[in-house]
Amino acid sequence: MFPFFVGTYEHNIDEKNRITFPARFREQLGEGAYIIRGFDNNLVVMPSTRFKQLSDLVNALNFGDPDVRDFQRLLFSNASEIEFDKNGRFIIPQNLRGLAKIDGAVVVLGSGEKIEIWSPELLRKREEHFESPNAVAELAKKFNLSF
Repeated sequence: MFPFFVGTYEHNIDEKNRITFPARFREQLGEGAYIIRGFDNNLVVMPSTRFKQLSDLVNALNFGDPDVRDFQRLLFSNASEIEFDKNGRFIIPQNLRGLAKIDGAVVVLGSGEKIEIWSPELLRKREEHFESPNAVAELAKKFNLSF
């Protein structure tokens, strides 16, 4: 069973490229965490146990397939183990900050079994299509969800 992350927090990257992570999220990460490139020009943080599970699935794919090699390369070359300092901060590597267009302010949000880190501008653009009154209901309907 993996931790369950919820909530949205706004933070800033300091002059040493560190981010202070929400205490609640740090506590839930427990045994450690990894940060990887997300699929939406964002970054994803996941507990070490979840990253190991993902790694096992990706490594079990057919290495003879060029798409598999590309995916493995993109996943693992853009992954970094997180090391928190005594103040709950960690450095987001330069390559990942560049991929996610992060410079200064960031939004940290819980997304179930993972945590996402976004540039506020890119997140705002991503969420624009949910501004219509029925957008969320239509998306839930697509997955046969009701609440």
